[in-house]
Amino acid sequence: MLPFGNDRRTTRFPAITYSLIAVNMAVFLWLLPIDHRSAMQSFGLIPIYPSIRSIITSMFVHADPFHLAWNMLFLWLFGPNVEDALGRMEYTIFYFGSGVAAGLLHILVSTAYTPSAADIPMVGASGAIAGILGVFAIRFYKTRIKIFYYLGIFFYPLKWGTFTVPALIGLELWFVQQLFGGLMGILHPESGGVAYWSHIGGMLFGAVLAAALRMGVAGSQEYLMTDAMEDLNQGSTLGAAENLKAFLANDPDNADVHGELGKIYAIHQDASQALPHFRRSIDLHLSKGDRHKAVGRLAEMRHYFPNTQLDLRSQFQLARYLLEVDCHEPALQLFDEVAAAYPGTPEGEMSLMKAGELAASFGDRPRAVLYYQRFLRQYPESIYRAMVEKALAGLQTE
Repeated sequence: MLPFGNDRRTTRFPAITYSLIAVNMAVFLWLLPIDHRSAMQSFGLIPIYPSIRSIITSMFVHADPFHLAWNMLFLWLFGPNVEDALGRMEYTIFYFGSGVAAGLLHILVSTAYTPSAADIPMVGASGAIAGILGVFAIRFYKTRIKIFYYLGIFFYPLKWGTFTVPALIGLELWFVQQLFGGLMGILHPESGGVAYWSHIGGMLFGAVLAAALRMGVAGSQEYLMTDAMEDLNQGSTLGAAENLKAFLANDPDNADVHGELGKIYAIHQDASQALPHFRRSIDLHLSKGDRHKAVGRLAEMRHYFPNTQLDLRSQFQLARYLLEVDCHEPALQLFDEVAAAYPGTPEGEMSLMKAGELAASFGDRPRAVLYYQRFLRQYPESIYRAMVEKALAGLQTE
């Protein structure tokens, strides 16, 4: 079986991953003219003579073209997504950290349990790459890995094709295979061969780091949102609602999710559940300074529930934003509602005055006069009284 791809794209060019592949290939070509045994002894990691230098150099040396190709395939397949998730600098540090962790576990197991084979040089990038697999299994656990399989007798094909498997299952099976190989190596140290414990050390390092960074939670949130959108596209609104509510369990202040839940419950005419989510979405957008989105959510809410009000602060803030962006008619409507719903408040006072100004700007003198007259009756001690009286006099003399 041969993995050859996955169904996840990256958001940026994987420069570090491709650079690591290029360096590994360049080192392999550079060492070709050198005696193989001499190169392994000089640059490989010999457990009974360990050093940080040999751990690092061993990560870039490979025994043969097949060894190099197999490791680079896994680096090319899984590296870009992990680089995307961690960031380039963090990914670089992590890669070398995985290689060091892999080398240290190999040294520990070799010297403690297989001393007869502890003078065999270990080479290859597989320990560091195993760390990448550990992160991938935690962060991208539902990503499907594409695998080519071939069943045959030598070169006579019996059956071949492709299939996909979720990353968590595929990589768990790979880890179990490494663990089995490592245990067999302890029981039969004379066999030598693959440095399974370096793979185990690298993968454990990656998985522990991913867990510490809560990358599994980030993956879960992403997949919940993806599943919710798929449910919506297929018309399963209640299924989408369940996924979105699960999303909110870990991210209760996500404005977009609250808005989507508001729409779903509104479709089912469940105002008792829809309105709190709509209002929460609007408040969260406002708290983040995203007033444009807040206005959009208000429009959605009123599409389903035309007479619904917001709280004083939110409605007044949206009215002022609409005024700033020259959406005068919607602004006037919100100012009018604030003035009517919250009389006696500073916001109600300001809203009534702004409503008069907007009506006057539309050339609607009778309406502007009514607003100004209401203002003078309701707020006789207002600091804006003289200003309103002057504006009212101007309208009445035109």
